[in-house]
Amino acid sequence: MSSRHAVRRTAAGEHMADYEDFVRRQREGYAKWAYTRLYSWEDAREAANEALFKLYLRWPDARSHTNTEAFAHKILRNVVADILRKRDRRPCLAAGLAFEETTRPISGTPHEEVEQLAMRMEVHQAVAQLPGRQRTCIFLHHLLGCSVREIAGSTGLTCSTIRSHLAAGKAALASLLNVPDKPTTAEKGL
Repeated sequence: MSSRHAVRRTAAGEHMADYEDFVRRQREGYAKWAYTRLYSWEDAREAANEALFKLYLRWPDARSHTNTEAFAHKILRNVVADILRKRDRRPCLAAGLAFEETTRPISGTPHEEVEQLAMRMEVHQAVAQLPGRQRTCIFLHHLLGCSVREIAGSTGLTCSTIRSHLAAGKAALASLLNVPDKPTTAEKGL
């Protein structure tokens, strides 16, 4: 075996290790982001897997790009757009939330639970009205429980940009839901 062949083989092994590490870090975040657009966990996982496969095919390009995460997220966005085109429709409300806005107490169900359900529906409808990145950040952070770092890693945005979108999204939601927007001491950094 020539030394040139050994060097190529070693580089290919490092190449695969980098890719596998990237996939381990990003797979869950990619599926969560895709879910915010597709509202189906099955479709979201399929989109994440397809995007990661396409990324594998272009991994040398992604590694040489100035922001590998942004390069990969662009592939994910394109895959999700393709799935939506195949559906031939725009995203709809999350499954299970697309029923009548007016609810009345169901026999044997406490009135408080019905009020909570109506409030959850109202919140999801308000989130759906937010601009794209604000909607994504709010959905991932507050509804799916992702950290700011996880969102940054899956979207290719910086942590400060994510926090800006979260703040703007919360203010918009407060306005849409007629709730005063008062930051907590944890949000103020105290």
